[in-house]
Amino acid sequence: MEENQNMQDLPQNVSKEDPGIMESIGSFPVWMLKIIDVVTPDFLIKKAPPRKNKP
Repeated sequence: MEENQNMQDLPQNVSKEDPGIMESIGSFPVWMLKIIDVVTPDFLIKKAPPRKNKP
């Protein structure tokens, strides 16, 4: 019973760590995402979604 609980805790700990440079997130390699992040200007990166107008 304790082994099952320990196995459930493992994925939570792994997700908190940053992925390695040669790993991938979805179908994109991490190195490519880091390059895109460096090249993209700050004004193009939106931190908060725009408000939705309710009629």
